[in-house]
Amino acid sequence: MQDSLETVDLRQEADSRLALAALAAVRELRPGRALRLLTREDPALLLRSLNLQLRDALAWGCEPGAGGWEATVRLALDAEAKDLLEVLTRDHRRLDGLLGRLLRRLNAGDAAGAKPMLGDFAAGLRRHVEAENHIVSPELGPEPALEPLEVMLHEHDELLLQLEEVEKCFAEASPAVPEAWEVEPFVAILSGTLAKHEHREEANLFPIWAARLARRPAAEREALRQRVSAALAG
Repeated sequence: MQDSLETVDLRQEADSRLALAALAAVRELRPGRALRLLTREDPALLLRSLNLQLRDALAWGCEPGAGGWEATVRLALDAEAKDLLEVLTRDHRRLDGLLGRLLRRLNAGDAAGAKPMLGDFAAGLRRHVEAENHIVSPELGPEPALEPLEVMLHEHDELLLQLEEVEKCFAEASPAVPEAWEVEPFVAILSGTLAKHEHREEANLFPIWAARLARRPAAEREALRQRVSAALAG
């Protein structure tokens, strides 16, 4: 898809308002679109700060321009993941988004609208667990399993059990749908469990995997990245 490029000129923005103005601009980014930010100073530090707030949702490049600096910013999902761990991290964020939309739909009382969203999320979560359990873990270990890996595997089981409870609410109400208030507490619990799991995995297990990947030849790292990407795509 060809990027649609919009320009936002922040060169006249006061220093006290620069971060807020930049955040407002990048929040409007959508898939397939790119944003050209014009700033007085090198915006790399500013963009890293925004990216932290937005949970690694951005990708960008910076270069000096006429009268200041120019940064081209797009959603990270529009750029190819550079390595296996970025593939997994992006899928975490994608699952978060799916579950968040599902929860908002239930909060609005629309269980019928939430049902297809649950299907998309459930398929994605199961693909993610399968990829980490049966592709990444056997390849990168560690063997015997150290605590971070044992925790990950245990939490995967817990997540799938919680997902099944949500799915059961819909299955037992079929062919109708349950009341939204009946399902929402189960989804809220699942959302909290998923967020804590992703944080622990990225903080404790990913550094171990990163070290093991660094000792692999580049061709092997790329083959594993492609294999996991294909598995997550379904």
